[in-house]
Amino acid sequence: MWKYTILIVSLLVLGCNKGEGETVESAYVEPLPLELKYSFSRNGSSSVDVLECELVKEPIDRIYNSYLKRAQISNQSNYDEVMGLFTNGMYHLRPKEEIATSPLHLAKKSVIEQDIITLIDVSSAIAGRGEANPSDHRNRPANYGRTGYIGQSIGDVNLSFADEKGLVVAEIFNNSLMGAIYLDKILNYHLDEQFFDNAELIAKHENVELLVGRNYTELEHHWDLAYGYFAFLRPLVQAEGIALLKDSERTLFNAFVQGRIELGRYRYEDMKKHLKIIRSELSRAIAIQIVDILVGENTLVNMDEGTGYAFPFISRAYGLIYTMQFARNAEGKPYFTYEEVQSYLQELKNDKGLWDKDKLLSDVNHKGSLKNIASEIGKPFGISINDIKR
Repeated sequence: MWKYTILIVSLLVLGCNKGEGETVESAYVEPLPLELKYSFSRNGSSSVDVLECELVKEPIDRIYNSYLKRAQISNQSNYDEVMGLFTNGMYHLRPKEEIATSPLHLAKKSVIEQDIITLIDVSSAIAGRGEANPSDHRNRPANYGRTGYIGQSIGDVNLSFADEKGLVVAEIFNNSLMGAIYLDKILNYHLDEQFFDNAELIAKHENVELLVGRNYTELEHHWDLAYGYFAFLRPLVQAEGIALLKDSERTLFNAFVQGRIELGRYRYEDMKKHLKIIRSELSRAIAIQIVDILVGENTLVNMDEGTGYAFPFISRAYGLIYTMQFARNAEGKPYFTYEEVQSYLQELKNDKGLWDKDKLLSDVNHKGSLKNIASEIGKPFGISINDIKR
């Protein structure tokens, strides 16, 4: 028997499942207010633990913010520090080990790991590691065939650093890992049928066999960790003026909360309906972001400036295109293979890369143009470049 108490101010809905002793502290109404927290408890204590997600992300953020974004890997000591963070993490969770851990992508794990390491290596080259004068090497303006900064001067606040083709590797690193770790964890590992069709795990869940020293079952924890990693991708599903994303955040939040409720009720088929919504809607939202970045106003206005100011935007899209190999439709089929996303990225890098303005601004039929790649990414989702309206 489920009992609900609605508190108008805090909008908490409390539900108790007989035999399980769990209290649901989240709304179960439509539409679900976004300001609510994803909050569940058992016997008066939280049954949600997503600390793992933060521990995985913290060293990645440090690499990005302290080293790659400002091109600070200028010597071997810096390089060793970054590789230590990447390989060993800051706690007991190691970013390198967390890359491509799902059954769908495990075969490509070493290749994907090397892709990320290559970005670190390129960033260190931009910073001048190994050069006679690293500071002079880093502090020069970027141009085709030459690494350097993107901006009016080296003292600019919003400075970016690009490789010879104009790619801002810090943005590629950050956005590639959104797929290689976070999206893969959500769609392909924690919300995979390998757990939710497992008879042994289902029996333990229904018998309320909690993990040792914890306040949750294994199935609850998988669902909660998927939500924990989703928090890092949440900015990608927020509309921010993109009409196609109008309902994405609400839809996904509803699906996570209601799926967790159905899991607590042992209504697995209803839970799987929400799981499928998460797969399709999250994948679709990232595709929309890519299309918007490539052909949207911000990029095009900055392309007109001819200064490279569009490069950070395009590089962000570049990383998100890499992420699309981890996207998955409702039935669990990947939208793109590793090889397919690599072909799109190579098209961007061909010729003069991002310095080739004529190529980038060519029509939709021209390989390597922003419109062409945006069209290809949007196609499996039924999204055209004309759908991106501010």
